[in-house]
Amino acid sequence: MIKLDRFSEPYNATGGLAAVGVLNQLGRPDIEPLEVLVREAVQNCWDAKRDDVNRIQVEIGRSVLGEEQVRTLRDTILVDPPPGLGLDEALEEGTQLLYVADFGTQGLGGPTRADRPGAPRDFVDFIRNIGQPPDKDFGGGSFGYGKAAFYIASSAHTIVVDTLCVLDDGRYERRLLGCALGDNFNIDGSPYTGRHWWGRVLDGVPEPLTGAEADAVAAELGLPHRSGKDGMGTTVLVVSPGIGLQTTEGADCSMQFIADAVVWNFWPRMIDTAGGAKRSIEFRLFDNGAVVRVPDARTHPRLRGFVEAMDRMHQDSGPDDDFMIDRPIKCLSPVRKLGRLTIQKGALAPADLPDRPVPRGAWDTRESLHHVALMRTPEIVVKYLPGAAPLAGKMGYSGVFKCDLDVDDAFKAAEPPTHDDWVHRFVQDPHHRTFVNVAYKRILGICRNAAGFESSVPSPDPSEGVPLGEFADALAVLMPGSDGPGARRSVRTPNQPKRKRRRRAPGRTDIEVATSDVWVDGPDPAQNGVGTTGGDAAVSSVGRTRASAPPQARPGGEPGPAMGADGAPVMRYPFDLRTRGHRVRLLAEVEIMINDGQKPEKDPPAGYVPPRVVRWIDPAGLAHKTVEVLTGPEGGDGRWAVEIELHDEMMRVDVTPQVT
Repeated sequence: MIKLDRFSEPYNATGGLAAVGVLNQLGRPDIEPLEVLVREAVQNCWDAKRDDVNRIQVEIGRSVLGEEQVRTLRDTILVDPPPGLGLDEALEEGTQLLYVADFGTQGLGGPTRADRPGAPRDFVDFIRNIGQPPDKDFGGGSFGYGKAAFYIASSAHTIVVDTLCVLDDGRYERRLLGCALGDNFNIDGSPYTGRHWWGRVLDGVPEPLTGAEADAVAAELGLPHRSGKDGMGTTVLVVSPGIGLQTTEGADCSMQFIADAVVWNFWPRMIDTAGGAKRSIEFRLFDNGAVVRVPDARTHPRLRGFVEAMDRMHQDSGPDDDFMIDRPIKCLSPVRKLGRLTIQKGALAPADLPDRPVPRGAWDTRESLHHVALMRTPEIVVKYLPGAAPLAGKMGYSGVFKCDLDVDDAFKAAEPPTHDDWVHRFVQDPHHRTFVNVAYKRILGICRNAAGFESSVPSPDPSEGVPLGEFADALAVLMPGSDGPGARRSVRTPNQPKRKRRRRAPGRTDIEVATSDVWVDGPDPAQNGVGTTGGDAAVSSVGRTRASAPPQARPGGEPGPAMGADGAPVMRYPFDLRTRGHRVRLLAEVEIMINDGQKPEKDPPAGYVPPRVVRWIDPAGLAHKTVEVLTGPEGGDGRWAVEIELHDEMMRVDVTPQVT
């Protein structure tokens, strides 16, 4: 019987990267860890696609091990569990294995040691190196951080990698190696990084099993069969996955969630489009040998609008009509085409979410569908960007924005390690940063058209900076005590009445959109006598008492119409709150905006009753039918919403987080 060797990496004289550093590379994304695994794993598969194939196959399977299989895994494969890993506790009867396998891909070829020359370097980049830049143009991932998702998914942070690649002489070679990331530790005074491998230790280096030995161990683990060119690719086995999900009744629903995550994130690669593009990823899912159905995006009640927008994306551009918007997205300074936006408008189907966790895209669109699927050249969904909510409650729109090939690097640089957003502040190149920022603004502006809003609010020139006064006024959405206009450039408004009341649904100006990710402090607790008790306060070098940090708030997205608890229409204004350890009172002041939303109305008509606060909705989804609400310090941080009576006038809501 084949028995593997375990090798634990010691620190060398010049130091090294602790295993925990690898586990922290993806940060703490605000989505289910199982969805992070699916996104990162399949992006790795796509980036490994061979040039001689048009379609890759991705197989995801789960199995439960019996007593004999666990004994084999413990005694012959993942032998001698090291300290600081938790592998010994994870290997018991009932242990699950979860694998992701790809076919039609390169496999992990090249040298097996990082200190040896040769190309490609797929094996050492995946197994040995950390943070290696990608060598594939226009790939879905970057810097190899995605492999951390496999380790994070395992309760023991342990995986087994099985790959079939082609060598320089044309021979096929199967390679299999166990890998783990644990806590660093000491043995007899010698420190170890917490990185471990199981294979064959040759010349002090853990090498993979190859050939017949690799075939035998892969068969023991129940991994997909591989041989010849059609078998090229890689399988990553997650040992004892610790990211399973359950329904509200406690039943396991992990594989159903994976099926949903696959279609919500990769549907552009799973469809044949009217423009002639063919599906390029085929998924197969198995749960203990039983086939798991993957939803069809083209008939999916929430995704089919995106599919129709993608159909148009793969055709020549055409004029807008009642149901389709088709626009190029351009930057004027510097002049560059940024991409193309297509939006399909239509009746809104009910969400009908199941009683179990769902992918972020399904959750974000649960109440209304007014979103744009953002994607780069690989045509993998980055995120579903919410636009303005439609004025007609039973209507919606689904859009697709794909960046142009020439600016793909700019949008790639804007992605965090999890590739689930575009954040222009991440981009170092100033022109590239402008491209990402302008694209967002243009997309949101066209979404307002799709929602039925007027487009008369002037858009600032993208080459111009934001005037300080306009920036300050935009922050007043969340700032208390912001009376009077700020310093601003003069704006000519010929033939415009001095005071004009605009009957228009609420919305945000371009300036507010540009500053929407800025956190704004509430009133200083020290000014209210909060947090400055004599014994605890610190005194600065200039003699002033330094109080605890005030709570903060920022806009949480586009306001939109909704149905109140009593069935009456309301406007829902989302915002994010940081209590910063305080007990906080939330207040909302409603202002009517005039002159196309340029300033608040100071003198309302006699007898006019302004819209009132109907209720607050906290991050847990609980409603508070009060004018003010108390929260924190526990349970107050996160996404809130305040609902205001729906009037015809354009409104602005000032939310104040006040320390009690």
